Amino acid sequence: MKQYLRWSLHQFFLIYYQPSRFRREAEGIGRDTAKRSWQERLPYLLKMLPWMILFTVIGNLLVGHSYEQSGVHYRWLASWGGIAVGMMVGIVAGAAAGIALGGAWGVTIGMAAGVTLGVAGDKAWSGGASFEVGIMVGLVASIVWGVVGGVRKGTTGDVIAGLAWGGIEGGVVGGVLAVVMVPVGGLGSIIEGVFAFIVFQFLFPLTYFRLAAYPLDVCLALFAWATRKGRGGTLRAWRLCPLSWNEVIWLPLPYATQLLIQLTREDRAEGRRQLAFVAAERPLQRRVALAALAEIVLGDLQADTLPALETTPERLQWAANAPLALPKAFGAAWPGFDRAARHVGQYGALHNAFRKGEALQRALQEVEGLQVTLIGTPGRFAVRLLQTANAWHGLLEREQATLQAQIEAVREIPNPFVFGNAIPEVEQQVFIGRQDIAQQIERSILGATHAPMLLLHGPRRMGKTSILNQLPRLLGNDFAPATLDCQNPAITESTATLLRYLSRTLCDGLQRRRVAIEPLTAEALAREPFAAFDSWLDTVERVLPPNLRALLCLDEYERLQEILDAGWGAKTLDMLRHTLQHRPRLVLMFTGAHTFADLGPEWTDRFISARRIRVSFLTPDEVRPLLTKPLPAFDMNYAPDALEAMLHTTNGQPFLTQAVAFELVEHLNQKQRKQATRDDVEAAISAALRSGGEYFANVWSDAKPEGQAILRAVARGETPADFPEARLWLRNHDVLTETGDFAVPLVQRWVQENA
Repeated sequence: MKQYLRWSLHQFFLIYYQPSRFRREAEGIGRDTAKRSWQERLPYLLKMLPWMILFTVIGNLLVGHSYEQSGVHYRWLASWGGIAVGMMVGIVAGAAAGIALGGAWGVTIGMAAGVTLGVAGDKAWSGGASFEVGIMVGLVASIVWGVVGGVRKGTTGDVIAGLAWGGIEGGVVGGVLAVVMVPVGGLGSIIEGVFAFIVFQFLFPLTYFRLAAYPLDVCLALFAWATRKGRGGTLRAWRLCPLSWNEVIWLPLPYATQLLIQLTREDRAEGRRQLAFVAAERPLQRRVALAALAEIVLGDLQADTLPALETTPERLQWAANAPLALPKAFGAAWPGFDRAARHVGQYGALHNAFRKGEALQRALQEVEGLQVTLIGTPGRFAVRLLQTANAWHGLLEREQATLQAQIEAVREIPNPFVFGNAIPEVEQQVFIGRQDIAQQIERSILGATHAPMLLLHGPRRMGKTSILNQLPRLLGNDFAPATLDCQNPAITESTATLLRYLSRTLCDGLQRRRVAIEPLTAEALAREPFAAFDSWLDTVERVLPPNLRALLCLDEYERLQEILDAGWGAKTLDMLRHTLQHRPRLVLMFTGAHTFADLGPEWTDRFISARRIRVSFLTPDEVRPLLTKPLPAFDMNYAPDALEAMLHTTNGQPFLTQAVAFELVEHLNQKQRKQATRDDVEAAISAALRSGGEYFANVWSDAKPEGQAILRAVARGETPADFPEARLWLRNHDVLTETGDFAVPLVQRWVQENA
């Protein structure tokens, strides 16, 4: 008996406070479960039958005695018969349609039939008791249907649907009862039935929205907040808060958001679990989880020191996978905060004062852009985010002033030279020359009805990617260059993925020219990727301004050989060729170390009309301003013959020029001098041979045994063996000159010392 009572109370608790769990456990409706058959519902209803009978009997006794006290004869035997019929109907309905529905029908129809038959002998059939009966049935129906409505609709948050469902199905019980009496009771019965329906509509929300229990919920929430102190107190308080165990709370609960915020700050893992729990299991209170998440993110963005600002991306990494979408203001602002924090991280990792200043300046620019964006963004969260951006800006400005004071105290030479990575567009001061490349691209495209496909090729570390980065500046506003790095392994996963990256790259390039267009999504490319991409290109051409051309650059294009080897790349290359032939305002440029002829007929057959543009060494006239005045603040100078030694040893090879110049500035700063001598240049060359060892080793490896034999012989002053193909490769890759000498003395020195 004790076990049965415990089980019954648990069922009542689930029906009233956790209807979605009741649906899963009792009804068999929900996650990974199949709806129960009538054979499974019937035992449950029979198990709950004593309670259904008890509620109906108590209700019938109360109604019967109230009629007796008012002088109306109540037919007890008939009422019990009506209750029995109602119970049978409820059990049958529940087995057929649902447990909650069957229980509600059993109690409601039982009460309706019992009360109607109980007073039928004296007043019901004369219309006098229709009002009382309608009210009674409406009252019972409001309670029962309210609970059932919560079970069926309470977890969806659809208030209107819930009211309509409960109001129509439950209220009709009182109204129909009065209408049935019209033949003997007249129009008054209809009026009384309508009044009963109105009473029901007032009573139904009290049950459906659980308003009767709301004062208790408020008291418990206040008590939970008051008892949150102490070790583990916040978690205990949260478990006491009704939001953690009552899923049918429509109205706000005091301090629920604050409890979630405090819990997350004390225990991030547990806080995340509870946020996810509220988002998934308490849909009526998702606003609480969203408000808590927003406050936590705002708190994580707070930083009063540079190390705290630098770690912001790590602190907020969890928010990217949060079960709720943050307000739009966060989505617009977060990339700017993230980029600024990463620039600060770079600032902390750098040692060169000039580079540190650049990183700090970029962080400031990101924050200033954020401030401009947030000033015009509506909403209270935008104001809070703007306050955070202002605080970041003040912190960065103070650090910038401190750094500037340190630079002035040390008086180091600023080192703008980029060693190892491609030069980004923002580093235009240290990108010298290449106007001839830009002019060849312009001449190939401008004035041509159908611009030819371009192939920008040259040996590795010759500055091809740096040229691509500078194209928006070099080509001017009539072009919208967009570069896709084909070394990204993601683009070779599938046709749809490659096309999605192509669309995203074009969108980024057009955005720089203030042309806004949305890239293709994975869903749009799922079924017919080539047709979807072709249609999207039609849209691109429609939005392009009259004089603007899009230049799509595929950097390290040789990696696309992988898609040919995988068996699905042929159609993609055909699509690229088709684009070239039929879309004159879209220009395609491949960039790599090889020509199409090097890769074979699969490329030459498709792109036979491509125009080659070769990238080779810088001229002495281009290198001199790079080494003497790359920046206005650059105050290093050269002793006689020192500059010529720099020019000779690198011969304008872009990577090696940057490497030796970088090492020379570092060397002079270490010596705390401003003038470079021949000895300083020699020290820089030795350092570059070590720090640039991967470049030399790569050249040596690519030369293959025959080429290595030639290089070894030339370095020793001997006559090399006759390997025509190897010699041709060495000349084409600017390792040897046409006369058979080393093109770059620094490469010859490495071979002499290491080979």
